[in-house]
Amino acid sequence: MRKSSWILTGSAVVLMAASAVTRFTLYPDLHRIPSDADTTFHYRGTASLLNAPALQAGDSAHAFLRDLPVTLDWRVAVKDTSGETAVVLDRAVLRSRDGKQLNAARHTWAVDRRTLAERPAPAGSGAERHTGLVISWPLEPEKRDYRFWDTGIRKAVPARYMGQESVEGRDAYRYAVEATGPLADPATLKALPAVLPRSAVTVLAAALPADRRPDKAVLAALPEAVPLTYTSTTARTGWVDADTGLALNGSLHQTVLARTRTPDGPVTLFPVTDVTVKGAPASVRKQAQDASTAQRAWWWLSTGVPLGLLAAALLVTAAAVGLARRRATADGGPAGGGGSAGDEREGAATPAA
Repeated sequence: MRKSSWILTGSAVVLMAASAVTRFTLYPDLHRIPSDADTTFHYRGTASLLNAPALQAGDSAHAFLRDLPVTLDWRVAVKDTSGETAVVLDRAVLRSRDGKQLNAARHTWAVDRRTLAERPAPAGSGAERHTGLVISWPLEPEKRDYRFWDTGIRKAVPARYMGQESVEGRDAYRYAVEATGPLADPATLKALPAVLPRSAVTVLAAALPADRRPDKAVLAALPEAVPLTYTSTTARTGWVDADTGLALNGSLHQTVLARTRTPDGPVTLFPVTDVTVKGAPASVRKQAQDASTAQRAWWWLSTGVPLGLLAAALLVTAAAVGLARRRATADGGPAGGGGSAGDEREGAATPAA
């Protein structure tokens, strides 16, 4: 085999190897949460909250801030990665429309970089224990139920698959999550009073709509120092891109209620927070654009580039085979052709003699 044939054959082998490396090494390595991922999703909605300054002043008429227009900024940022584990910062900040911070929550999780389920927390990461999904959905979501970690009650609850819809022109799976139970988030519990004077509870109850106030007889029977417990109820819906697992849109309704125990059983006294928000249109559009970009990039890595390299390898192989055949024909052709010419000349000379 001539030098050019060796070069073509070697090139074909290199192209085939590059195709395999792209599909089975490079694509899996990149098809996971990037080590520098940092996104913020914006929600809009309303919130009703306790007004601490008014409560302290005994101003029952303004003890609650009702139906305030609010924004909720939810940031998810990768702090560190170790193999298939990503340590992720999860921070949500609730603000009034004028930018004043009303509430905030901060958590750190250790998740799988592809499935986004729980992973053992790396030493010193400060990641909280959890089970199931917590920040988002797998990169390859399925039409099935998942388990989702609720930070309010600190338990995993079902995330039920509810069907397929279109969000900004992209196919999305819709999942619904509902959780209710005793409030267990340490940071939130620390910020809430364990005991309130009966007079303060009475002021708060008086500020509620008539159909939500505790019975006057119940309030009158409360002790001077009322021990409080809290319940958390969360209802969320996620619209998840069917091809990339990116959350395209979401809605959240979360309430925290203050309760106490009486001889007749637990009684709800007043709401602490009541927040209802949904994805801001600009954020939904950006998520859809990001999903389209990610889908194209992953298609090129998983299919386009490997197939292109494989096709190039086949073309180069065909060229090498064709070149080898032409050379074989050229090398064998002169010997057979020379014999025929000699016979022809000899036959022509005989009559002349």
